[in-house]
This record gives sequence, C-alpha cells and structure tokens, in this order.
Amino acid sequence: MIPEIFVLWHPACSLGEALARRIYDWLRPGAGLGPEVYYRSLPAPEAPDGLPPPLPGEERPEGFAPLVGAANLQIALLLIDCNMIADASWRYWLARLSLTPAAGSRRVLLPVALDSTAYNVPDSLRPLNFLRPAGLAGLAAPAPDDNAETDVIERVSWSLLKQLTETLCWLLLGREESPAGPEAIAADTEQRPKVTIFLSHAKADGTYPARCIRDYIYGNTQLAAFYDENDIPFGSGFVEVLQRNLDQTHTAALISVLSARYSTRPWCRRELSLFRRQQRGTSAQGLAEHWRLSPVLVVDALEGGGRTLGIPEFGNARIMRWSDDDEGQEEHIVTTLLRDALLASYHSSVGRLAQDAVNRIVLNWVPDPTTLLQIPRVRDAKEDLEVLYPGRGLSGLELDVLRESFPRLSLRSFEQAES
Repeated sequence: MIPEIFVLWHPACSLGEALARRIYDWLRPGAGLGPEVYYRSLPAPEAPDGLPPPLPGEERPEGFAPLVGAANLQIALLLIDCNMIADASWRYWLARLSLTPAAGSRRVLLPVALDSTAYNVPDSLRPLNFLRPAGLAGLAAPAPDDNAETDVIERVSWSLLKQLTETLCWLLLGREESPAGPEAIAADTEQRPKVTIFLSHAKADGTYPARCIRDYIYGNTQLAAFYDENDIPFGSGFVEVLQRNLDQTHTAALISVLSARYSTRPWCRRELSLFRRQQRGTSAQGLAEHWRLSPVLVVDALEGGGRTLGIPEFGNARIMRWSDDDEGQEEHIVTTLLRDALLASYHSSVGRLAQDAVNRIVLNWVPDPTTLLQIPRVRDAKEDLEVLYPGRGLSGLELDVLRESFPRLSLRSFEQAES
C-alpha cells in the first residue's frame, strides 16, 4: 500500500501548525524521504464556507481538482480542538469525510483529541479510538517564557508522533505484497497480529537494557516483543523458534543491544545475520528483481571506555547510545525504529512502481557494500545492472566507495529514476 497523509487543523488552532510541521519532518526525514504529507487548514480560493482544498476523490463544486498520484490509501489525521468543534462548516466537513470514500483508494480517519471538546464530533467519528497526546495540560497554563512553551509543545508533538507511528505501522506493515485491492486493507484488522520487535542481546553481559526496552514495549505500546529468555518454550527447537520469529513477515524490526561480548556470541551473530538476510519480492512482469530488508537499530550499551569488535552485518544501521540517566530513551528507541520500519514498507511499495526491466534491481533500503554483496546478481557481477534505492541520492563519497567495489552497477535513487 502507498499512503498519502493529510493533516487537518482549524486555522484558529494555535497548536495545529506546529504539530503539522513535526509530523512532516518525522515522516519525511532527510534524504530518505517517505510518504507524501499534505496540509489542510487555510481556506482554498473561493472555497465554500472557507474550507481548505478537498482531499483527492472528495466531491466539491467545479474548480476543485483533486491531486492525482500513485497513492492508494488516504490517511487523514484530524487535529481536533474547540475551534474545529465550534465551526459548523468544519463539523459538516468531518462528517462528510467519514461517509464519502476516496475515489480509487481507501480513506482512514485518525482523530486526535487536542482538548476535551474534541469528543463532540459528528456521530460517525465518535466510535473511533482517538489519539490522545500527553502533555496538553501544560499548554493550558501560561508559560513563564518562550523556552518553556517550546518544551511543552515538543512533549506534546513527540507523544503524538509515537502514537501516530504505531498506528501507521499497524495499518501498513506487510501490506505491500498483498494482492488484495485497497478496499480490502482493513478487512482483517481485528485478526492481524501485533507488530513485533525482536530484541537481540548477549546475556553474558547482563539483560538490563534489553529488559527495559521489553518492559516498555509491553507496558506502553500496542506492540509485541520477542525476548528469547521468555519466548522460547522449554523443550522446543531453539533454532526453529528463532528462525520463525526472525522471519521478516512476522517481525518488523530488530534491536541489537551492543555490549562488550555481543560480537563474540555465536547466537547473537546468528540472530543478526538471519534478520539482515534480504527477501526477494515480485515485480509486475517478473523482470526486475525487488529486494526487501527490514531495519535494525543498534543500542550502544558499552559502558564508559568499553571496547568491542565491529560487526559488518550492521551495515548502515542506525545507532543510539544507551544512558541510565535518560528517562525517555526506551520510547525514543522504539519509536525511531518503528518509523524506520514504516519507511521500509513504504519504499517497498513505491519501488514496485519502477518500470520493469530485466537489468534492474530495486531495493527498499539505502545500499551499502555488505547488503549489496548478499544479492546474487550483484555479487556475481556478470552483467551491467541498474540499482534503484530510496531517497534523493547518496553523497558523492558514498557513491565513489560503491562504484569502486561494484564497477558494473549503476546506482540511482527513486527520485532520480523518475526525472
């Protein structure tokens, strides 16, 4: 599925624009890009009753042309406050959005309660489970200075991003391979298993960081964690259980807790190698090769001055430092990893839109030497190949390194391939 996200807020909502900007920056990070994010707040020229431009597929009078793109899932994030509730035009619009399907795609509404009046929405929205960001009470009292207000807005924004990222992962992960049409996206939502994160750690160095992350996942999210100390039944086949849970169709991402002896533990390296093994997908005509890799996040748990060996399987994985003094680090680790899993799924779907060609290989990750070597046609290098990857493009230095190692490859980003 290829989503496009619309953030709606009333023009009089002072918090709306700040939240919208944070959502945009979070879902479209750096050169990696991500799903399209559109704003809907200010009235469109000559719009009836001062409403913003319509969503694609929404019926409006002549002169309102919907956007046309490859997306087949609309996600409308409704930032609802007292101004939106008090405005009759906006209330009517919300009711229409929940009743009118998008043309050629499915529309999912995600209401966000910015104050207590948000639940006075039209009847069609009331059964939905609202996103409820924490920290909003801090905006009610006058801030002593601008820095204090900025801190409060950041806490509210991060709480919303956490909930939004979990929700998008639940909606989208594993969908890009589905042959079903967009109208069937939510048919099995109640039966779908929770998004799972695998925790890889060396017990010889203790389990403290891994246990903290596991406890956070089960106590503060709607996710599941695989933590082998508890999740491998007694008497079961150790290897079989690990391989089944490391299958990327079951597990969205892996957290590797890098401690002093992690790189020397055979099972830790085995877990990492199994998860970092690319999976080959399908293309429309079966000509281009499509490869998928789910993300790994490395938690650096080395104590001050600690040393360990490097692990080539990490490739270009994101690294975050563990600190016992950081109270919110578990939330940042898990939410950042989920965002990477969401982007990996999105890039897999977008990659399928690339023109089919027998000499083309399409990736859902930014390539590095280690991951490229695991693709047979690249490793054998018997022909000239074009490799497409997400984003706007690698830096000149990164391209030079890859070209020296893989002289028969032509590397182009998705954006470069479209131009």
